Amino acid sequence: MSGKCLVVQEARFGDLIQTVPLIGDMSQSGYRTVLLVRAGIAASARALSLADEVRVWPSFGDPACESSLGRRLSEARRFVSDLKRENFDRVVVLNHHPTGVLLGRLLGVPVSGFTRILERKDPADHSDLLTGWPGYLVASSRGIRGLNRIHLSDMWRGFAGKISGRPPGPAPVRSRGYVVIVLGGRSPYRRWKPESLLSLVRQVRRIDGGDVILTGGPEDESLGALLEKEAGSGVRNMAGKTDVAKLSVLLAEAGVVVSPDTAPLHLAAALGVPTLGLFFASALFFETGAYREGAISVVTGMDCYPCAGEGAACPHRSCRDSPGTEALARLIAGVKRGERGRNLASALTEEMAGAEIWEAEASSSGLLQRVLTPRTLTRERVLARLLRRFYWRYLNEGTDLPDLYGELVMEGEGRASGGGCEAGNVPLHLWLCRLGRGVDLYARARESNLGGGQRDRMVDRLASDFPMMWPLLHLMEWVEGGQGAVRPLVRAAEMLVREASEAAELLEGDPGRIFPHKEKAHVAI
Repeated sequence: MSGKCLVVQEARFGDLIQTVPLIGDMSQSGYRTVLLVRAGIAASARALSLADEVRVWPSFGDPACESSLGRRLSEARRFVSDLKRENFDRVVVLNHHPTGVLLGRLLGVPVSGFTRILERKDPADHSDLLTGWPGYLVASSRGIRGLNRIHLSDMWRGFAGKISGRPPGPAPVRSRGYVVIVLGGRSPYRRWKPESLLSLVRQVRRIDGGDVILTGGPEDESLGALLEKEAGSGVRNMAGKTDVAKLSVLLAEAGVVVSPDTAPLHLAAALGVPTLGLFFASALFFETGAYREGAISVVTGMDCYPCAGEGAACPHRSCRDSPGTEALARLIAGVKRGERGRNLASALTEEMAGAEIWEAEASSSGLLQRVLTPRTLTRERVLARLLRRFYWRYLNEGTDLPDLYGELVMEGEGRASGGGCEAGNVPLHLWLCRLGRGVDLYARARESNLGGGQRDRMVDRLASDFPMMWPLLHLMEWVEGGQGAVRPLVRAAEMLVREASEAAELLEGDPGRIFPHKEKAHVAI
């Protein structure tokens, strides 16, 4: 296939980099890609050569246009006319935003991704429903985010069609490179305290022995200067001194990039540089961690993670207090040396102070995350993995998935304990069997094509009798309104029923037998 594709991306710089896997898929399919972005990130997109061509929305960031409605409308008409003359073969809209949705309709060519805006002001009105991967993206951000185990880049890849191919493999070892530490983050709740940063820089210099380069935005320049002065030789402050082009050159020569801000992580991973992400507050590594096998994420082990509202109501912000700087510096040095897997984390387990270490793994079902430090399975964590498998089967039929045993051990080890999925002290095997029973009833009801009122009553009854089903019903009913494809739903439901039963048997047995430490084969579903 060949042609010309317009990819509409209206989000921030980090999301722009996470669009790269989709653009790569389109290029491999023979499309010439044109990336449409806001003015604020157009220079970055061009500097990084992310697409064959980069276009800019009119009026964004132009005060003259914003002050004149007539001028804005005139420019918008001319902009749409110019795009029509380019004879695009298709449009992919990545954002749940009305401008991109409207543009897709105006161009008069096939559109995938977001083709409408979900409002649901009237539950009986199904005109604004979203299905497929766009529906899942909205559902995962509005209600089931804590259970999401699918990366945003994989969701966006699904906007263009069936996902095939794996995420990028491990970054090459760069043991002679310097350590880049990003000082800031988009949110103040993701920033480390200055005294913690100073201690970390000193520990990295002591343990790794290589140079440390500090980077960040203009707001981090004074902090970087202070750290450079206090930490001594071998530390260089580049915060506020790099545009995207210079930053990419800086990161490309690094041995490892350490950041609480996901944008530099995405850029480093795209450049093939090892990364270590620090995830606090609402930043969820499952959905926005570095998109490359071997990427390391250090995550708070607190029960409140990920928090809502960027931690605005948090009285302590204590998620940033662990691990200690010495343990983190040893981890950074290990990543730089090219250590991977449990060998990387085993010596640090007792020093992590409740924090968790995760490692990304590439698979045919997108980017997976494996925990490297001890972590007990809970009902909620088991449910998250079962649902990940269900969603992939439903949204991307024919996907090869890891076997169930291998996937559960990625989330934790030992018998599953109670979690936040259902009140009461219901035994695990009964809880999972009830999950399977509820899913089976729902799939049969969808297959029978019940009328509106009868179907609504059925959904209400299922939600009441099988509360552990709420994440599935959230997507299937609240977002898709029961309008999603039935055949893949039924097949995915059959497998979920079977795997819920298998998980019940598995997790009620001997954990030492259940979780053998060996590779598991991948099976086609």
